[in-house]
Amino acid sequence: MGGAVVVMRRVETGESYSGEISLTLFQGGIFKTKAYLVQALKVVAEGMERLRVSQDEPIHICTGYIFSRAREALIEEGYTVEGAKIVGPTQELAEREFLKSLVRLGIGDMTTVASMRSFNSFLAWVHEDLVERERFVKTGWASWPRLREGRVSK
Repeated sequence: MGGAVVVMRRVETGESYSGEISLTLFQGGIFKTKAYLVQALKVVAEGMERLRVSQDEPIHICTGYIFSRAREALIEEGYTVEGAKIVGPTQELAEREFLKSLVRLGIGDMTTVASMRSFNSFLAWVHEDLVERERFVKTGWASWPRLREGRVSK
């Protein structure tokens, strides 16, 4: 559900930046253009600028596909980039920012969205009123038609 939240955190100081990739980039025909990859690159570039990241600082970036162009661009610009599993305070920041983004979308208040906390909970919430709530879903992914029908595989 919702768009994608990008968080950047300087571990040594706790400084952070967050930005979003719009849900609309994961829906309809625009999804096929992979515009979300370009937006991820823009959000990362803005975060790098806001946090004044120097080329001396190693960059740990999530290994997810959504950051593939950002990783390539950072490497081309001379940064030392390592793929990383995002955990601890950075993961907690990402989760908080994601919940806030769902509130901004109008899914509910913070208590409501925080109570869902899992993929299956979000999916169940969407299925309670599919006609009204499907608009909150990243419908471009190949798995959505199967999930729309209620077939969840592990």
